[in-house]
Amino acid sequence: MNFKLAVGAAISSAFIASAATAASLSIVGGTTETLSGSGSNKHNPDYTALVSGAPTVGAGDDILAFGGSSFEAFDGSNGLMLNNDAPVRITFLGKEAGAKNAAMNFAGGSLSNTGAAGASIQSFDLASWVDLTFETFKTNNPAVSLGSITNNTGGAPSGTSVPLSMGFYLEDSKNALAFFGDGRGDSDFDDMVVRISVIPLPAGGLLLLTALGGLAAVRRKKKAA
Repeated sequence: MNFKLAVGAAISSAFIASAATAASLSIVGGTTETLSGSGSNKHNPDYTALVSGAPTVGAGDDILAFGGSSFEAFDGSNGLMLNNDAPVRITFLGKEAGAKNAAMNFAGGSLSNTGAAGASIQSFDLASWVDLTFETFKTNNPAVSLGSITNNTGGAPSGTSVPLSMGFYLEDSKNALAFFGDGRGDSDFDDMVVRISVIPLPAGGLLLLTALGGLAAVRRKKKAA
């Protein structure tokens, strides 16, 4: 490879790595909702199938909720935000619902609540609102969608015949929990739970840049001699 081209590529990679490393998640807006510990709205998703990474957030904790008939509507200026371009992973954690639900992102990947806990999808997400959609299906015909709700999308949830809702909780600046309410008689945000994570980039790009910097120094010394 041409030396100047290699240096240029490494510098570009380093800038991308730097931006991704600095990427963080935040929640804009939302209605504060305390997850219930009793009654028909009891928050009790099943995380037992997870090998690791079960949330510590549960009944009694506050989340920020959107949609449904009781929470702040997505209006194009609120939701879960990513402040820099970065790879993002969405991991299925657990569920309570018997109905089939799914979580999706813009790249076409999807996770089903009928799948294995710990399964994940990932894509490179641009700095903006995190690409996340929840969809629910008819109980007696899981091929038929009842509608979906998308982070930050204004207006009523797409095609919805039930009042879908979505809630968020920041575990830290790199990880957020997303809770789905499929509108079937409760608002307990446990019908599907996923974790959205900013993926840390390996140090390979920065190591390459350091190595090329060392080569450049050697070349300069040779020329000077």
